[in-house]
Amino acid sequence: MEMKCIIIDDENHSRNQIEELIALTPGVSHQKSFDDAYGALTYLHQQNHIDIVFLDIEMPKINGIDAAKLLRPYCDFLIFVTGHSHYGPQSFEIGVDGYLLKPVSEIKFIRQIQRLLEIKSQELPLKNPDNFLLIKGGSKHKYVNVKLDEILYIRSMSNYVRIFQTDEQHTTYHTLKRVEEALQDRTEFLRINRSEIISFYHVKQVDGYQIMLNNGEKFMVSRSYKEKFDEFLRGRLPGPGVR
Repeated sequence: MEMKCIIIDDENHSRNQIEELIALTPGVSHQKSFDDAYGALTYLHQQNHIDIVFLDIEMPKINGIDAAKLLRPYCDFLIFVTGHSHYGPQSFEIGVDGYLLKPVSEIKFIRQIQRLLEIKSQELPLKNPDNFLLIKGGSKHKYVNVKLDEILYIRSMSNYVRIFQTDEQHTTYHTLKRVEEALQDRTEFLRINRSEIISFYHVKQVDGYQIMLNNGEKFMVSRSYKEKFDEFLRGRLPGPGVR
């Protein structure tokens, strides 16, 4: 397993140090570096996903605290790399996965990556082509059996997902991308934006790009998912020539 990384830091020597540490550490590979968050957001919007973002905090244009909220939907893990220790409490409030102080210790960097690799190895859902999904529970050896036909929708909640069923909810430490992969053989599930997957078993009506479930909840298809959504609908319309 190898996790792909990007670096966001306005200081050239800091970017170089993290790049060198990535090169020395098994299990990670460097994809690209940026001197501000806007360039990284443009890149991630095109790529759609990255495993790890290493992010400085004190930067011009947009600081790391604010940038983290924008970057979160695109990555599995977000690590702050900063010369200031006082941001620690604030950073963990927004759900970052690690906090490394500059200059970054090689040992601490490797330990951080090893911890993320361990999480990554445990997070992949166990799937069954029939009618259930086993997801990782709160403890090391706990799994929850989720019936697929009872799933209304699945929502990304920062670094975990919440599965909403007809009569209960389950929270698990997976990324939405991993859950989507586990459901790829099930034709009723469709991702409609960066944070939600819905089940068409429970859709009452579609009005343009607004979807309403049988329980009255409404969802919007985002611009980047509209083409896929249109293809999904066209493939299920009855009879030839129907639009």
